[in-house]
Amino acid sequence: MGPIVIALAAGVVVLVSGVLVNGCRISKLLTPSSAAAGSGGGLLVVPSLVRDSAIAGTSAMRVSNLAVTNGGTWSATTDDPWIHVTPANGRARATVRLSLDPKHLTPGLHQGAVTVEGGPDGARATVAVSFLIQQPILEVEPDDFNFRARTSSSVFHDTLYLTNEGTGPLVWTATTENHSGWLRFESDTTGTAPSIIALRASNEGLPYFGTFKETIILESPGAKNSPKRIEVTIRRKRGGGDGDTSVP
Repeated sequence: MGPIVIALAAGVVVLVSGVLVNGCRISKLLTPSSAAAGSGGGLLVVPSLVRDSAIAGTSAMRVSNLAVTNGGTWSATTDDPWIHVTPANGRARATVRLSLDPKHLTPGLHQGAVTVEGGPDGARATVAVSFLIQQPILEVEPDDFNFRARTSSSVFHDTLYLTNEGTGPLVWTATTENHSGWLRFESDTTGTAPSIIALRASNEGLPYFGTFKETIILESPGAKNSPKRIEVTIRRKRGGGDGDTSVP
């Protein structure tokens, strides 16, 4: 009986050890890797890092949520004026709304933090906040158009090229200042750079001789160099003129 008892006891020890080891492994797998755990152990905030971006010059808040778990009351604070925390305190489980305000931030990466404290043991968790302010730069070619008409119904076709020389999306709109009928767009008047805008100009229906001007206005909220103004001129002198690029 002696050897059998010893063997059974050893088996129980091995089994218990295996359960403990596997239990530790399972515990590690279930622990959120993106959670900010409080120093006292009773506070948990998920996620531990918030990343977002916005376009320079815009005012729309960027919103993220934090899940706070605590046995008692808690409070959330920040020293960064562009981070707004709602609510600033609560009890037990709650969702904290982080609103990131890009309005007065310069282009580039801004880093801040939110600190959550609570519980009788004074637990503390810190959530890092990374906010990238992007700056699109509007570039347009050419800077102007000059058309010389040789007949009373000359037609001109040309193209504007829009590019973004900065960071972040560049959404643009195009219009004409005076809405002159002799100049019109032959492609979309809104889009995302890079883009090509087709134009058509004609002196048909205009006084026989003279110089006529219009301005194309290209706008992109938050973009540097916006708005962009492109001057368009069409003229016909008595006796015609050189450099006619009209299309029959």
